[in-house]
Amino acid sequence: MRKRKQSLGELISSVAFFGAAFWLAYEAKELMIIGEPVKGLLVYLGAFLSLLASLRFRIQRLVQLIGILLWKK
Repeated sequence: MRKRKQSLGELISSVAFFGAAFWLAYEAKELMIIGEPVKGLLVYLGAFLSLLASLRFRIQRLVQLIGILLWKK
């Protein structure tokens, strides 16, 4: 498994997803405080998915490594 260099566009989108995850988590907390638990949980879900999107390249490497370790030929 060779490592490829991450492009500037990929880096920018990862940072944007990471920032969006924090912003959404803050908004979800505010929704929970004002008594909107369903909206708050949905926004927390969006924050979690945004965090996963910001880590997509690390997740891909982890899955590839697990695949190599589990299915050695």
